[in-house]
Amino acid sequence: MSTPGSWENGAPPPVIPRPAPTRRGPHLGVIVGVVAAVAAVGAGAAFLVLRPSGDSAAPAAPAPNQGSTAASTTSAPPSDPNSRLLRALPAGYPTGTCTPVARLEGALATMACTANSDPGGPVSATYSLLVDSAALDKAIKELTNTSTVVDCPGRIQSPGPWRHNASPQEVSGTLVCGIQGDNPMLAWSDIDKQLFSVVQGRPGGPTLDHIYAWWTSHS
Repeated sequence: MSTPGSWENGAPPPVIPRPAPTRRGPHLGVIVGVVAAVAAVGAGAAFLVLRPSGDSAAPAAPAPNQGSTAASTTSAPPSDPNSRLLRALPAGYPTGTCTPVARLEGALATMACTANSDPGGPVSATYSLLVDSAALDKAIKELTNTSTVVDCPGRIQSPGPWRHNASPQEVSGTLVCGIQGDNPMLAWSDIDKQLFSVVQGRPGGPTLDHIYAWWTSHS
């Protein structure tokens, strides 16, 4: 006979394994109920989304882009008059030969230049960037009143209109030949460039013929 906690022959009885209980999936009725509940919630959400709004007001227009408006109204500052005048000068003036001086009346900028390096070029000159055509006309008139006016070489009218060879039907400005003191002088206005130019030779050369030939190749 055995007592609790003891076994016959001193060995424990064999362990008999029990089969694990079989798990059952969700009942079909539960699945159907869950699906029905989800469908009901989805239908309600769809109704809320698709239901037309009672507010008939149109959507607000987007606010204008103030940054782009400000950028479009900002313009670059105008170029310096002295720089504009330098770009308008005839060829043959190395750097440093033309310097700003007191402005002619009605001018944005005036420069005095020493000798032009091209053949027949003047030994001295003044160039002025004027404000408009009226200022150009006034400058020509004052020059003729203070100079001895002569015909230009080839019996060209002085003062008289001059034209570019590329546009002979359009008047480009007024040309004047004359004498200032003892020095031959040639002056012209350029309407497109708003430029008024006065160049001088010397009695021993360059003569008026020289500076006129120079002008015809540089105007």
